[in-house]
Amino acid sequence: MTIEVTNETKIDFVAARKELGDGPMRFAPTGERSIAEQIAALTETEKQCFDNLKTKWEKSYEPFSDEMYLRFARCSPGKEKFNEKSAFKVMKNFPRRYLELNATDLEKQLATKTLYPVPGLRTKDGHDMFFMYPARYFPKDTSTKTIIDNLGYCMETMVEKEKACSEGIGFMAYMNNWKMENFSINYCYQFMMMLQGRVPVRVRLFLIVNPPGWFDKIWNIMKPMLAADFRSKVHVIPEADLPQFLMPGYEAYLPDDTDTGKAPSDEIVADFIKYRKYAESQK
Repeated sequence: MTIEVTNETKIDFVAARKELGDGPMRFAPTGERSIAEQIAALTETEKQCFDNLKTKWEKSYEPFSDEMYLRFARCSPGKEKFNEKSAFKVMKNFPRRYLELNATDLEKQLATKTLYPVPGLRTKDGHDMFFMYPARYFPKDTSTKTIIDNLGYCMETMVEKEKACSEGIGFMAYMNNWKMENFSINYCYQFMMMLQGRVPVRVRLFLIVNPPGWFDKIWNIMKPMLAADFRSKVHVIPEADLPQFLMPGYEAYLPDDTDTGKAPSDEIVADFIKYRKYAESQK
């Protein structure tokens, strides 16, 4: 079975599974409709937004793929999707180099297990989740650009799935062992901007888990960086409160970087890198 994953990539998932095994294939967007089918299924109003964005953009700028026009439309910032005005603003500010990010170039950073998608882990509303262990990031050792590229790459790969693109994703920052040496204001600002629409992704839930007792000082720095509607999606909680936000049985999928998670984080990250390198080699 061959399926369109993006406009540029086609993958035979049967052959891929034989070569990669079940672990890496956890990250494969199997069972997805093609981009053409997704566009054909839009409502009249949604299709008008898509068409207007594409026409307006291509009058003045280098074209995007139809997949990206659809993503910009679906992930337009604000309460409503398919907002032509806010989508076009994101398009104008979108760093086009993010389209060139790949697992080969980012492998060293991904292997630090600082930030990665978690297959099978979902919010109570069914949104796929990605995970960060911020204590593994040291601004003095790793540039802001590198960690932001890590973030952008992971989010962009997640929204190759139609549900994640159209309905959004969730994010967990697991704060055990986190210290001031893991923080910088510029890194924090760039990170918050990414979560709020610098790239066409809708973050529907942001969990800050087990923060240190002095985190209120950091929260006072963060809050002005967050739009009011996004701030309502942020929850600062102890690990014991995770059942309020995650699907039943989440422990089986939560990385073992946490106190309650059972999924081997080494395997998750290795499988993610292996699948992405394979998928990107098919372009």
